[in-house]
Amino acid sequence: MHRKLQNIFYEVRDPVLGWDDIGGYADVKETLKEMVCLPLKKPELILQHNLGLPAGVMMWGPLGTGITMLAEACAKEAGVSFVYISGQEMLGKGPELVEAFDCAIHEAPCVLFISDCEWLAPRAGCDYEWGSGNFRAIPPTFADKDLTRLFIEQVDRINQVKGVMLVGSCYRIDTVDQALIKEKKRFNRKVFVHPPHAEDRLGMLNIYMDQMPNLAPDIDRRELAAQTEGYVGWDIESLCKRATVNAIKEDAAVVTMEHFRKALREVRRFLTPDMTAKYQQIREMDCPHHYEF
Repeated sequence: MHRKLQNIFYEVRDPVLGWDDIGGYADVKETLKEMVCLPLKKPELILQHNLGLPAGVMMWGPLGTGITMLAEACAKEAGVSFVYISGQEMLGKGPELVEAFDCAIHEAPCVLFISDCEWLAPRAGCDYEWGSGNFRAIPPTFADKDLTRLFIEQVDRINQVKGVMLVGSCYRIDTVDQALIKEKKRFNRKVFVHPPHAEDRLGMLNIYMDQMPNLAPDIDRRELAAQTEGYVGWDIESLCKRATVNAIKEDAAVVTMEHFRKALREVRRFLTPDMTAKYQQIREMDCPHHYEF
């Protein structure tokens, strides 16, 4: 799902999307319910048990996996407002960044979600290469040092506000300024939104295929899930659309498994094998305690 931000750089809205609107990722959803929703729903009980509230939660993983939707579902689960800041759109817009954080403070209790944190706070000198010569989807530009400093200042400011649950996202956790994710008072918890497993892809297929009005009843969805290694959510969406186009071109009344098999040969998967391997390597090398409540 792609939405145009009401204020171009950020927006405040009542959350609409829930867990059932997002295909797959049962493990990620359960983690987010603990790390993001529980602190909003039961803060007093958490403090009573001396557990400590997460300062901020950083989701990281491939594009097209529904990370923004997951953040919105957290807000809906917790019954609070959803404030969304686009890291990409905020480049060069310091006053607007402060304004967006002001809105989050005004909206509390809320989930404040900041996408593309590696654009706002890039890690100096990091290696963006997945494998030999593969620089797929690397950000084309980044914030200057002044904007990065301002961003970190705003993160510190928001963490003093009761009822604001700070959630961020990035493409690769190793490309984010360590000042943002190593300090206990900033993004001190992480959630790895891993490359979709077969069961996740099946969930994504169910989301899109259940919306297709003329689907043949004998479609083997599990077979399609198994054959879509390297697909992310938008690839699954493209697969379903491509299969529909194939049916229309043949004047077919229903979309069949053969139309999907043809679409499999036509849709280019986003994740290459070296990207998937690199994601697993980065996760294995990262500090494990940041992934527990």
